[in-house]
Amino acid sequence: MLTDQGFVRLGSCKIDRTARICSGAIIGKPFRPLLVSEDKDAQRETIIGPDAYVGYYAIVGSGSVLSRGVIVDDHCSIESDITLGERSLIIYRAHICNEAQVGRDCVIGGLVAESVVVGDRARVFGKIVHSQHDPTLGWDAQEATELSAVLEAEAFVGFDALVIGKVVVGARAYVCAGAIVTRDVPAGHVAYSVNKIVPFKQWKGSLSQSRYFEQ
Repeated sequence: MLTDQGFVRLGSCKIDRTARICSGAIIGKPFRPLLVSEDKDAQRETIIGPDAYVGYYAIVGSGSVLSRGVIVDDHCSIESDITLGERSLIIYRAHICNEAQVGRDCVIGGLVAESVVVGDRARVFGKIVHSQHDPTLGWDAQEATELSAVLEAEAFVGFDALVIGKVVVGARAYVCAGAIVTRDVPAGHVAYSVNKIVPFKQWKGSLSQSRYFEQ
């Protein structure tokens, strides 16, 4: 049921008076039931900071923090216990999973898996996922938990790219659209195709002229 402000508020929510929440949004949504017997920890306070914006039918899970100036566009999903740094933009129906950390001034337009760390000013339009090397493990079982990827400051992941498993995408590394990456990408390198990685100075395409690689 909608509140008198036009959005759903669940559990303990602290919403700054300067924040804007659009109709149909859900703030403080508890995490879903688990497939294993253990329940997830009790619901924690959800915080929507100053000048934050949550679009129409967007979801913000319990315990998540939207810092000053964060924008979550329509239909995007922020699961539980996530921190979004100041002025970050979540667009294109992005989905960010539990306990991920997103730095300041980021743009997220893809899928970010559980516990992934995204550095300041990074941009993600592909999918950052776990490797799932043992599909026999229970989906919500503690032993199935895998270490997550880290994207350092100003890293870029293009549309439809896949970054899989516990990898580090270094500062100002560029993962091309459609690439598949299962190993570390050093700072200032370009990843393309399947695990092909070269220093940006060896890149012959138009990207070589980009200001992105200026030091």
